Amino acid sequence: MANQTIFTTQTPSNPDATDGTAYELGMKFQSSAAGQITAIRYWKSPSETGSHIGKVWAGTGGANPLVTVTFANETASGWQEQALTTPLNIQANTTYVVSVNTNNHFAMTTDALATEVTNGNLSSVADNNNGVFGNAGSFPNNSYRNSNYFRDVGFVVTTIPTITKTGGDNQTGTAGAALTNPLVVNIENGGNPQAGVTVNFTVTAGGGSVSPVSAVTNASGQASTVLTLGAASGAIIPISNTVNASVPSIGTVTFNATANPAGVTVVSVFTNQTPSNANVSDNATYELGMKFTSTKAGQITGIRFWKAASETGSHIGKIWSSNGTLLGSVTFANETASGWQTQALSTPVNIDPNTTYVVSVNVNSFFALTYDVLASTITNGAISSVADGNNGVYGNINAFPTNSYRNTNYFRDVVLVIGSTINKVSGDNQSGKVGTALQNPLVVRVEDGNNNPQSGATVTFTVTQGAGTVSNASVVTGSDGQASTTLTLGNIPSGPNSAVIVTATAAGIGSTTFSAKSAPANANAIYLENIKTGTNNWVITNYALDEITGYAAATSVNKGASLPIKVSLKQSGSFQVEVYRLGYYGGLGGRLVSSSGSLTGNTQPACTVDDDPNNPNRTNLVECNWSDSYTIAVGSDWTSGLYIAKLIDQASGKQSAIWFVVRDDSNNSDIVFQSSFTTFQAYNSLGQYSLYAWNSLNGQKAIKVSFDRPFIQTTSKGAWYFDSMLRFERHMVRWLESQSYDVNYITNLDVQANPQIIRQHKVFISVGHDEYWSMQERDAVEQARDANPPVNLAFFSSNTAYWHIRFGNSTNGGQANRIMTCYKSNADPTSPATNKFRLINRPENALLGVMYTGDRSDGLYDTTTNINSPSYSGFDHVVSKSDDLYYANTGLTNGSKLTGLVGFEWDANVNNGAAPSGLVILSQSTVVPSNTDPDVPPGTNYSVSNAVRYTASSGAKVFSTGSNQWMFGLDNGGNSTNLTDPRAKQIAVNVFADMGALPQTPDAGIIVPTSP
Repeated sequence: MANQTIFTTQTPSNPDATDGTAYELGMKFQSSAAGQITAIRYWKSPSETGSHIGKVWAGTGGANPLVTVTFANETASGWQEQALTTPLNIQANTTYVVSVNTNNHFAMTTDALATEVTNGNLSSVADNNNGVFGNAGSFPNNSYRNSNYFRDVGFVVTTIPTITKTGGDNQTGTAGAALTNPLVVNIENGGNPQAGVTVNFTVTAGGGSVSPVSAVTNASGQASTVLTLGAASGAIIPISNTVNASVPSIGTVTFNATANPAGVTVVSVFTNQTPSNANVSDNATYELGMKFTSTKAGQITGIRFWKAASETGSHIGKIWSSNGTLLGSVTFANETASGWQTQALSTPVNIDPNTTYVVSVNVNSFFALTYDVLASTITNGAISSVADGNNGVYGNINAFPTNSYRNTNYFRDVVLVIGSTINKVSGDNQSGKVGTALQNPLVVRVEDGNNNPQSGATVTFTVTQGAGTVSNASVVTGSDGQASTTLTLGNIPSGPNSAVIVTATAAGIGSTTFSAKSAPANANAIYLENIKTGTNNWVITNYALDEITGYAAATSVNKGASLPIKVSLKQSGSFQVEVYRLGYYGGLGGRLVSSSGSLTGNTQPACTVDDDPNNPNRTNLVECNWSDSYTIAVGSDWTSGLYIAKLIDQASGKQSAIWFVVRDDSNNSDIVFQSSFTTFQAYNSLGQYSLYAWNSLNGQKAIKVSFDRPFIQTTSKGAWYFDSMLRFERHMVRWLESQSYDVNYITNLDVQANPQIIRQHKVFISVGHDEYWSMQERDAVEQARDANPPVNLAFFSSNTAYWHIRFGNSTNGGQANRIMTCYKSNADPTSPATNKFRLINRPENALLGVMYTGDRSDGLYDTTTNINSPSYSGFDHVVSKSDDLYYANTGLTNGSKLTGLVGFEWDANVNNGAAPSGLVILSQSTVVPSNTDPDVPPGTNYSVSNAVRYTASSGAKVFSTGSNQWMFGLDNGGNSTNLTDPRAKQIAVNVFADMGALPQTPDAGIIVPTSP
């Protein structure tokens, strides 16, 4: 038979890729029939030079290839083929790797090996990890996007000696015990048994042993051994054991076996208890839960709940820490009609002994209960309910439940496996240069069921995404229970050298992952800023009521300038100012930039209030006229961003904050991020008046508000407000900066003062709740969209540009843009009236493509239980056009859902004749509003929210999420509910790439499209 090859007419989409690095590039392949490799082939790039050596490796790798050949008489480009001096025998249905080194340039087509390529008996392997690369000359085992590097073989089917498994494969037994059946292989040549052949049996994983380690085939061509399964101390999950049976001149086959851990203890709180009322309803949705604890460490492997007979809909089980951090969740599948339902967690949750946790499952209408049962402890072995007088907890659906009524048992439970755990100690979230070792080792600790260090456990470290090598791939824990390795970051052939994931696995116990990122070649200011030492001390941990408050002389300041701040103490004394920049900083969220040391402060004059009931023209304006207390010297080396000046009253320890933005007016970054200071101010009720009746004195809202006053959101009285720099915007900032996007920051007032400031950038983004715009800002954004070159617009927000506002000078000193007017009606004597934009002939959807239709302000967020760890829930983002480029590489299909990303306010497409032409509806999400806007066209569907995009006539790309909490899909950052979704992150990367902005350090698994 003539030589077969895998590739026939395929050609590379990029025939001359390079990143200036030498690689070993390869492909995994199999043959359905035994035969011989007679040649190695590769596609040569026209710019490639130097010598090339082809290799074929066993699929499991090893230090040495099975065969090598040096290419001779190469042509300038295209397919090169070199015959092997001695053909290589290969077995049927066995994985091998063919590779050829590259010195500088190579051919590639990304994603081409995600599915099998078959020709005759040969095929590529579609294991989602093909298209392999590594250091030149070494076994290639990294993969990026299943890229085809055009490495191939010449193969012929022929009669050769074969080794096949004939018995004993895929058995299951108990750890430490011998398997029931021997592992048997058969050696044949052309169908004839081969006697007298020595077969070597080697344990390659699982820690077991074989007897004998070698055997000679009998007259039937058979040889066998018996495997005693490995025993791993503290194991609580099955362990994979593998044994290779090999004959050097013929080949190798692999046996697999599973060792179930011996003596594992599995417990739940409830055993034979049943509810006294198994079908209760008050026609409301809840999150129902129970606090529990264990005297021993272990892993929660499943969640249980008693289902009421009339209950319908989907259910999500959750495990929380005692302070409301979501540790794990799972959606129940294949539920029965009623009674106990159990669902395994895809990733078990490690728990510590003598520590309180909460298990909860949502209910849609009906549930089971027994009153007063949890007033006393229910114990089953090591696990028990908590009797603190406040158990049997409930709350808003999908949020951390904290309320309690009569210590009611709602029959929520866990499956706890008691045994050892593996946890990260240090070394996560580092960054470094490609080709160098990270500064700190990756360290894990294995602990037994009593939380004591476990020595003698074998931990394997494997690069599972990205490129790199570990110094020690297998480490045995010492007396401190710790094992460590050092990661050297590697290159990805013509890919983003950014994210690497290393998985540390203790057999039978579990695994944990480390993330690291490579320094970009031409690092931008955001990357360089975020590799500096971070801290979480920016968090206000002891909110002041009125002990210390303050405001800044401006909402933003250019780098290199100065910013006076005005501080008032309830009692004169000492205070301190600590200035932090918000960002990612390895997940800590901030960096200390400067500190004032101890300052002397006093009580500032009372603010004036224009609320004389006898004045028919009163505005309820609250305005302070405080003297400067301290001047923040903004260094020329400060990075543009969102900043917090943390105010600390040294007598009481109470804390408050002043928010401001540092600009870089000479910066031409890809993205300009607008912070919504006008909306913060609209909701600010310090002095008892805001632009809203609900938080104003006697329900009398103001029509003017001043920036010359502290934000009540920075005090204990208003820290729970949703309109805060620390709610939506902080999360978008964390994600953008974790990916090292090139960003500059401004406020609405900067656009008011300098409408051209947007034009310096490729992308303008509005985030969260950006409700109040001046006409100057609206004009500036639309004109930037329509300019040449245009500015792209990304609205990760909703209810945007809703109210028209007008700026005026302060009454104290005449400073421009310090007073904000919004009548919210046509009673405004100045035209155009400060009313809804849609009512003054500037409907929002003419800009965004969508407009606000409703919200649900009850039940979708809880910022009061734990101010610094709020819980959020929402309606699902439902995909309606999955073939759109913004959904590329997400795997989403029409009807797919991104959980909880729509809320608490949303926008929708409306038929008012103002929507831009070519509007693409990306999502059709069902919502249930508690408030709706009456000023929409008749027939508007209030039960739908839409994410949309369009391309303006100028070529500008415009995207709107239609939700003000969509960014929670990108970052959790301290929220007690985790709505992050890698598919949402991929969507955001797609959006920004289409607008010309690319991340320098994308997360592992993110595919960065080529920027237009």
